[in-house]
Amino acid sequence: MSENFKGARDELRKHPGIVRELLLVVLRTALLFLLVALMLGLLPKEQNFQTLGVISGMVVLSAVYIFRFFRQLRAVGKSRFPNIRAAEAVFSSAILLLAFFSSIYVAISLSDPRSFTETLTPFSAMYFSTTVLATVGFGDIAPSTVPARWVTMIQMFINLVFIGVVVRVFASAAKKGLINKKNTQSDQG
Repeated sequence: MSENFKGARDELRKHPGIVRELLLVVLRTALLFLLVALMLGLLPKEQNFQTLGVISGMVVLSAVYIFRFFRQLRAVGKSRFPNIRAAEAVFSSAILLLAFFSSIYVAISLSDPRSFTETLTPFSAMYFSTTVLATVGFGDIAPSTVPARWVTMIQMFINLVFIGVVVRVFASAAKKGLINKKNTQSDQG
């Protein structure tokens, strides 16, 4: 048996429940991703009165984002594995942020098909939103009207805030959770 495998096995024995926690994180994240994909899939594919559905979707995503953010913040502090929960919280927050901007991009594209270099579907809007967050900028999809460029610039700014603030908030919550966990263990020991 390799030395690395023995070390990993020993670490898992020191932290019972970590595998279960990791599986729950994967399950919760997958469910959130499926919910977002379902909501984006419900967005209209053509311009008509269904634009109200896009706006409703944005409002729902905003409410879900805010609710989930504060719920995750509390969960990180109370978790047995705060670092794992903090990573999940950052990833979940990113998914919801991308979904929010994706719905805006679909609405813009539906109102004016010339807004981007191609008419955006919910999937291509999520793809574009992800490339903006990742600052990759492949150039295959780009905003071509002033409103589309404004929203893209707003997303860029919010992405910077997201990276700086949200990551820091959850990292601080994880650190606080680890301190609380250590203090609880000291009190019991």
